[in-house]
Amino acid sequence: MVIKALIDLFYPPRCPFCNELLGPYRETEADLLETGSGIGISSLQGLLCRRCANELPWIEKSCPKCAFPLAEGENKCYHCSGRKFSFEFCSALGRYRGKARDALHRFKYQGKKYLAEPLGKLLSKKIAPEPWISSVDFIVPIPLSRQRLSERGYNQASLLAKVLSRELSLPMEEFLERVKNTSSQTGLNRRQRAENLSRAFSCCREIPGGSHILLVDDVFTSGATANEASKVLKESGAARVSVAVLAR
Repeated sequence: MVIKALIDLFYPPRCPFCNELLGPYRETEADLLETGSGIGISSLQGLLCRRCANELPWIEKSCPKCAFPLAEGENKCYHCSGRKFSFEFCSALGRYRGKARDALHRFKYQGKKYLAEPLGKLLSKKIAPEPWISSVDFIVPIPLSRQRLSERGYNQASLLAKVLSRELSLPMEEFLERVKNTSSQTGLNRRQRAENLSRAFSCCREIPGGSHILLVDDVFTSGATANEASKVLKESGAARVSVAVLAR
């Protein structure tokens, strides 16, 4: 506690989305906060500022299968209708746009590894109430190729998974390795993304039979990455796979 107090004194905590210095919400402000995150207001204090708590593109209601946001009163997801995934459920914290997109770019491409802590805590609060979380046995991050890991210096999914492991009291295991140095998914359509990622992963460690795996990544776009990784996990002994991401 003393060490944390000293760190906060010299490096006061800032909002991961807008970099504003963090302070406690005033009681009147907390009463007025109405986020769409589905996360209790009191638990957001110390993680992000009041303005971002209100304005970020949270996902409150979404398709339980692919996490695509659903409108109020909408119960059927047309985004993944007819598609078969190797994972059962997916949960996402927010939409991939605005300040959320900017924060993820800093985290993923600009070396801001410290963002794993607040972002991981927010994600843990989002998925903690999910009905399937109680049966999860292991948290597994999506791996990077050796070349990409060498270039970046860290795997953002692994950093997130470590925070989730601590916050949810679940073991993190790196069961997967990336055996194919795939090209960027940017600009590819759904079929091309799936082909690009085909056999990109391999299981490098034995998975206890019947395990329920929580697969962690930063962004879910077409679902090709999560689907391919889930397929390999299930071929290697996992019974179920669920997915958690920061943005959709």
